[in-house]
Amino acid sequence: MSTSDELKQRLKNAAAADGGEFLMALLVSEVIDPEIDRVDLQRHFAALIAPLEERMPVDVDCLLGFFREVGFGNQRPGAVDLSHSNLQWVLAQRQGLPITVASVLIEAARRCGIAAHGINYPGHFLVSIEGRVADPLSLRRLQKQEFEAKLSAEEVQDVLRPTPTSVFGLRMLNNVKIQYAQAQNWSGALDILECQLAVETIDETAQAALHFERGECLLQMEQPLQAQQAYTICLQMSPPPTLAQQAERRLEQLQWQPRTLH
Repeated sequence: MSTSDELKQRLKNAAAADGGEFLMALLVSEVIDPEIDRVDLQRHFAALIAPLEERMPVDVDCLLGFFREVGFGNQRPGAVDLSHSNLQWVLAQRQGLPITVASVLIEAARRCGIAAHGINYPGHFLVSIEGRVADPLSLRRLQKQEFEAKLSAEEVQDVLRPTPTSVFGLRMLNNVKIQYAQAQNWSGALDILECQLAVETIDETAQAALHFERGECLLQMEQPLQAQQAYTICLQMSPPPTLAQQAERRLEQLQWQPRTLH
């Protein structure tokens, strides 16, 4: 089932707002499972953190401790699937991908009057709570050397900036897209790419990459004409040289591909 235009518009609206991580996570959950009751899910979350709000004032250690008390922070190793990006499952099972759990922590912190934002750390999404970096899975504060070791000084400054809602949404959707691609569900992956294009409306380089991916999915679906259009759009958006070369190569291959006569 493809994502409705109405839901894509809501994704687009959420991406343009500041501090919309939790709403974005709700919408991505709805992309995964259109039958989700978003209002009921919000009530579930409010009931979860109600005891925390009664402990005011709350600081970072209190926040992390509370989530350990209610069952988070004990994630068992195992195969990741779509449910790990679905807030309904994450709240019920008290586990999920780092970015999905991060959306819960960030929203809880803000409702308790604590400054919090996402950290778009490569490979493992982190959170900043009261200026302290924390791992949303282990629910522990990280020492500076733990997250700076793999990055240059310039990269550290860039990574520690608050993650825009649009980037947060793109990363969440990317996790879903990877699941579809691994299952060779190319129509599902294509649908997620359309959702990502609804979220990414500013960065032409990112848009070009998404259109190239669309072309790759369409080739897998044996739709060469549509793939050709996607690669052409990619080139029109001034992609980086390496990506432009890849798109040009694909177009050349399609040009010489034998056509079936009907």
